[in-house]
Amino acid sequence: MMIDRIQGNQSLKQSLRLQLAGRRLSHSLLLVGEQGLGTGFAARCVAADYLYPAGGPPAQAMVRGQCCRAVGKPGDRSSGRIETGIVREAVSVEGMGAGGRYLVSQVQAMRAEIFNTSLSAEGRAVLLYHVERMNEESANALLKVMEEPPEGVLFLLTASSLAAVLPTIRSRCVSFALAPVEPDVCAQYCAAQGVAQADAALYSALFDGRIGTVLSVAQNKERRAQLDQALTLARAAAASDAYAAAALLAGYEKDKAAAAALLTDLLAVAAAGLRNAPSAPVQGDAARRTLAAANQALERLAAQVSPKAVLSVLAIKLGRS
Repeated sequence: MMIDRIQGNQSLKQSLRLQLAGRRLSHSLLLVGEQGLGTGFAARCVAADYLYPAGGPPAQAMVRGQCCRAVGKPGDRSSGRIETGIVREAVSVEGMGAGGRYLVSQVQAMRAEIFNTSLSAEGRAVLLYHVERMNEESANALLKVMEEPPEGVLFLLTASSLAAVLPTIRSRCVSFALAPVEPDVCAQYCAAQGVAQADAALYSALFDGRIGTVLSVAQNKERRAQLDQALTLARAAAASDAYAAAALLAGYEKDKAAAAALLTDLLAVAAAGLRNAPSAPVQGDAARRTLAAANQALERLAAQVSPKAVLSVLAIKLGRS
């Protein structure tokens, strides 16, 4: 089964395996997990097993995301037109509004799609990613079809936090939580996907077994460079070197988004130090202070404080670590 490709999470897989085998799945599932845990991948695995119980190339393509049509592609946000894809059995929806928010027109287009087209497989899967980004209007549009779904339709929703999902959506779903895997399991899996073993081990330790995050860093040159900067900043904190920290952070004073991304990686590195991960360059009390300083800096950036002011204060605090 494709759900066996989900790493770790044995109880979740066993529950899904039994329900799939008996065709007893609820028509609405909500997969919850922090960014990087692979909730989208898990949803596609469930969809593949639901649509193609015999497996084979269609199921494998589904897991890779190659069997989904997207609703509301960029450049066509308000028309609700459906873009056709490789097969007809799966539809994916992801917020296309500001900040990844869902547009009501997207949900309406999805509803029209599943009601107006015939089923050509075991059923139809509708994948809705990051439903915590739905407002009440788009959620209400979704509820109209979730309450009385067409025969054979399975809704697979993902979210980074259960609490962030509107109660009206939560109450109509059976929820499953995904957990990180052990870093060594993560490293082994990522190495099998083509990541260099040394990188797989380093990133798995730093990101605490979050496979999706490890793969995104390993496969993206800019992300690797950003993490390298975060590691350099952590080394400056470990050495209480405010000058080195200030010199590095000066390059981010005019780019708030890049500064926030750097600090997010610094948080991960400091947290790894608190877990005593040997690969983290900052450990113990210095890691704790670095974590607190980076958190406060991120909060101030979100409060629209000048990035230059925020990063200057951060450099001073890292120099005291």
